[in-house]
Amino acid sequence: MTKTELQKQRVKAVLEFLTDQFDAQIDDNGDGGRLDITIGEFNGQIMRRDLQVAFWDAIRLVGQFTPSKWQHHLKAVEFEKQVNAEINKVLGNLNT
Repeated sequence: MTKTELQKQRVKAVLEFLTDQFDAQIDDNGDGGRLDITIGEFNGQIMRRDLQVAFWDAIRLVGQFTPSKWQHHLKAVEFEKQVNAEINKVLGNLNT
């Protein structure tokens, strides 16, 4: 298999996993390297290159925010870590 074929296989496996496991909504935004992703209340992007999810609400907060905004941010950070850890397990299983 070529590198391109292997990468396509990895992307397909991860996208299917996210859709099945987290009921993710994934849209190709035409950007090529990134896909838009929504899981529950969190929106963000998944990079095709490294297949890691980044949620907008997990971006570092600076300044004065309400306690509910901070809680939402912390929830997004933890969920992002969980999703990326699960993706790494899927990718690890593909490599064995």
